[in-house]
Amino acid sequence: MKKALLSLGIMAALTPTVASAEGGYLGGSYGRTEFNVSSSERADLNSLGFSVKDDSDQGFKVFGGYRFNKNIAVEGYYADLGDLELTGGSVNVDAAIDGYGVSLVGLLPVTEQVDLFAKVGMFHWSNDVSSNVGVSGGDDGTDGSYGLGVAYTMDSVTFRAEFERYDLGDVDVDLISAGLALNF
Repeated sequence: MKKALLSLGIMAALTPTVASAEGGYLGGSYGRTEFNVSSSERADLNSLGFSVKDDSDQGFKVFGGYRFNKNIAVEGYYADLGDLELTGGSVNVDAAIDGYGVSLVGLLPVTEQVDLFAKVGMFHWSNDVSSNVGVSGGDDGTDGSYGLGVAYTMDSVTFRAEFERYDLGDVDVDLISAGLALNF
């Protein structure tokens, strides 16, 4: 809940800046995340007595950007990628991942209202680990992200559907989401 309130606060703070620039937009999206834990990583976990309990969750993103022309935009965002849950006997471990990023977005107008887009960028992530036995920790880093999507614009509102991949060290996280943006 605190992360969602922080995200809304950031959007509110950025609204005057983005709104004063024609081509600016603010939005949010919600969807499903999938943690891609490889078979070798699963084997490593199994050797420690753990297994993946749940490798999918709900995720959301708030974003703001500026569209320079019909083909290029830049976008900053906060993304909450949900939790990866591990279990080992009576021990349950929860790894929550979120962070901030920036992406360069390439757009291909298909019609007056429909754009296909691809993005590439960097994501600064934080992994907060907690367990039911009181052990906690975490990690952070900066890694690449990329994605593909489609957008449909009606007046000052754009509806988006997209796939994004976040390369977080040894684990990739996919976010498939739908959202909307207000254009200024």
